[in-house]
Amino acid sequence: MLIKFTSEQTAGFVMLEDAADQLLTAMGHGGSTEGAVSGEALARALDSLNSAIARAQEEPADDALQDTDDDDDEDEEGGEPEAVALPARAAPLMEMLRRAKAAGGYVMWRPN
Repeated sequence: MLIKFTSEQTAGFVMLEDAADQLLTAMGHGGSTEGAVSGEALARALDSLNSAIARAQEEPADDALQDTDDDDDEDEEGGEPEAVALPARAAPLMEMLRRAKAAGGYVMWRPN
């Protein structure tokens, strides 16, 4: 399932449910496929997401990502897709939250 994030201050975007739930959990809204934040809840959500990103950056990288050997024998197209780091995954939502907070707006999410 896809989750669509919307706000009057930015363009909307969609995420796969698992990715969206990871971010919503970090914001304190895990398990909800539909909801909204506004006012002071925007500031709390932004702070919670920033804290989760800081914790994720302090954790050691995955062993597979630390492998620096260049295996020319491996087919690059046949390998596992690279994991998306939490800061990169959260970037559009962080920007949406920041702009909504600055404008006194809201951020909503719901199944698409």
